[in-house]
Amino acid sequence: MSHPERTMDHTRTVHLLGPGRVGRSFLRQLSGLPLRVVAVTDTGGTLHDDDGIDVEALLRLKDSGRSVAALRGGSPVDACEAIERVRADFVVDATPTEAAGTEAAVRRGDAALRTGAFLALCAKNALAAAGHRWLRAPHLGRVGIHAVLGGAGRQLVQELDLLRAECTGLALVGNVTTTVVIEAVEAGASVEEGIEQARLRGLLEPDPTLDLDGSDAATKLCAVWNVLFAGQGSPRAVPGAVPREDLRALDAIVVQQRAARGATTRLVARATRAGALRVSYEELPRASALAAPTDRVVYGYERLDRLHILTGDALGHDRTAAALLADVVDAIDHAR
Repeated sequence: MSHPERTMDHTRTVHLLGPGRVGRSFLRQLSGLPLRVVAVTDTGGTLHDDDGIDVEALLRLKDSGRSVAALRGGSPVDACEAIERVRADFVVDATPTEAAGTEAAVRRGDAALRTGAFLALCAKNALAAAGHRWLRAPHLGRVGIHAVLGGAGRQLVQELDLLRAECTGLALVGNVTTTVVIEAVEAGASVEEGIEQARLRGLLEPDPTLDLDGSDAATKLCAVWNVLFAGQGSPRAVPGAVPREDLRALDAIVVQQRAARGATTRLVARATRAGALRVSYEELPRASALAAPTDRVVYGYERLDRLHILTGDALGHDRTAAALLADVVDAIDHAR
């Protein structure tokens, strides 16, 4: 692998981490943009070519289940070393959220920022652990989180200063899997049948436990709370310490009784600015802004005695990839 200078023409270089379903969708959406993929890293190694990787050949390789290291130009170089060597303009981390991989995800992000790259994320564990650093000087403006928050991250970044000054609490409905299950239960299914419907729609995390035990919602809550409030005298919120309810313990009869009287149920992640965080299933009026449909996430920010709502629809692999790409395009536009 060589040590190229950062590109000086109008074509920006991209280093993709994690060519799984989201990463491959990201590659398929690049056509026509002033972007050149110069490196792709998976668990087996890194493929690197300063002149640009043959994306179609790479997609065929990954669709067959093989590592990028099997292609000409591939080598068993891990992500952090590859980031430092390649020094791309954009590092796009499309790896899935895995609690055991949080430290590695943070190391990848730190490596990208050290090289001066713009970092686009889709996994929320790294943001929960390092967002309090990454979305402040000197890195502010160089980290994209649109995909992390299901398509609601761009708005948060745009309103960051205002929310840091005025937000007093959070109310998030950010886990679509539980919303799908609840809607199924309201229609007469059991909780187990609802979970199976979510699985068939491809909505469960690679580790389904993250959705089922509330960990996904707790991680998103901590990510947002830390970005807004941690790092200036306040300790960082840790997902594992957040009290949360398990979907599998949800009483289907209670959910159906609420629906019969015109209400609904949602998994709501709440936090105060003072640091009281919790994740629980709540009864909500159907007309509530938090009663998110199955194709939306809702991020509510309490300010001036009102709930300021930001929504996102970057759900599923293709829309998550599109949200990653939106962060990259925004960064290109901002640099012009």
